[in-house]
Amino acid sequence: MSTLEQFASTRYEDPLAQIDWSAVDRDCWWLPPQALSLCAVAQFEALPLKTRQCLSQLEYVHLLQAGLWLESQFMARMARLANRAVDISRRRRLLSEVREEAGHSLMFVELLERSGFGVEVDRSLAARLIDALGRLLPTDSALFWAMTVVAEELPDRLNRRLRRGVQEATLSAVVYRVADIHLRDEAQHAAYSRMQCRAASAQAGRKLRAALSPFLSLAIDLYTRYVCFPPAALYERAGLTPGRNWRSMALANPLRQQHVGELLAPSLAFLRRQGWSVRSRWGRV
Repeated sequence: MSTLEQFASTRYEDPLAQIDWSAVDRDCWWLPPQALSLCAVAQFEALPLKTRQCLSQLEYVHLLQAGLWLESQFMARMARLANRAVDISRRRRLLSEVREEAGHSLMFVELLERSGFGVEVDRSLAARLIDALGRLLPTDSALFWAMTVVAEELPDRLNRRLRRGVQEATLSAVVYRVADIHLRDEAQHAAYSRMQCRAASAQAGRKLRAALSPFLSLAIDLYTRYVCFPPAALYERAGLTPGRNWRSMALANPLRQQHVGELLAPSLAFLRRQGWSVRSRWGRV
């Protein structure tokens, strides 16, 4: 069995059928307190429990919204590549990715609808920049797969952090299950992205990687900032006003910066091994 066939051989299970959606609960944490952007900020820690839990729910909602955007971009690219693929194993794998990402998106939408938060379109400047960046990346290029490694692995490590958080706080059982299912599938997607990145990076050559590395570093920073530091409007929704002040505190939060650096470090180390001269503003990575 080829490597591509191994990736596509897992029996598909509909994630919507694996969750008791009637158990969606907003009277609890959706992210562990230690995973929040304002963790350890004195002004935030002094707020009532309900307010802090509300921010945990909204920060998780932000991750879902980012996930919906990312998976829409990824599905479009994978469908395009599948249509071009002559090798049947490659086409099967790419279509398997589309099916699984569609399942994730449906799972996210179901949780957003059941929770009452709903699906919103982020029209902030950061969201528009990320959207433009996604459209500019040439499909199946070394730059595309290098960015895909980070885009796949950052949410994956956030989900791992959420699963560990069950030991630190009482988390929503539904949110925990959503993260568990997403984590199971994303492990394969991340491995596939690394495999494609290795091949595409080697084919690109040293000079092209060197020329594109500054752009890749900028793209990683923009994406990471968007995912890990929610917009001011989110803090406003949680009752933290003015939102821009609370977001400034999150951006300046050394614990958050360290956390983000730790999430990025393995992906950046992998890219450097493939010959990319990537840099990051987060932590020491």
